[in-house]
Amino acid sequence: MTLLRFGFPYLILGKGTVVYTSKIYKVFIFLSLFCMVFITLELGWNKASLSDDAEEVAAEVERLAEELDYFVATGRCVRCNLSNADMSDQNFSGARLTNAVLEQSNLSGSNLSRAELMGAKMHGAKLMEANLMGANLKGADLSNADLTNANMREANLTGANLSEAKLDGADFWGAEIRRADLTKLDVKNTLGITEAEVGGSGKISIFDR
Repeated sequence: MTLLRFGFPYLILGKGTVVYTSKIYKVFIFLSLFCMVFITLELGWNKASLSDDAEEVAAEVERLAEELDYFVATGRCVRCNLSNADMSDQNFSGARLTNAVLEQSNLSGSNLSRAELMGAKMHGAKLMEANLMGANLKGADLSNADLTNANMREANLTGANLSEAKLDGADFWGAEIRRADLTKLDVKNTLGITEAEVGGSGKISIFDR
């Protein structure tokens, strides 16, 4: 049985085992201080990390706002980065977006007729019911983009990547799709592209017509 004799600077742990309480106290104080220092440093590092992350996010938001304001004002955004931007239901007819980065951006319902989008990176972009009639999308990346009910009539999609894009209700009549990547497309409800052109199983990746 462990006994503590009050008034004496030691503990009796049984059978003559004696540990001086002054030593225990020093060890306890040392461990307590160590834990306090560790927690303080850890909190400081986490706070610094969160502060850095917040600054990076704020800087990215400011950059995106500036580029978006410039694009809306001028209709030009050559090689700019508007990824994740919400540009839905806007009139960008004839806009110049050559080689622009528009990944995951929202352009649903927007008018992009006759727009210059050659080489644009639009992976995962939302283009539902967008008007891209006559747009130049030569070499553009539209993989995984949502083109549901989009107007793609007379668009130039030469060499474009449309793999795994959603084309339900999209209209491609008169569109140029030479050397376009049509991998894994469901075109049962698409106008202007047939299942024969993409292959019944969607395995024909490059089509030239």
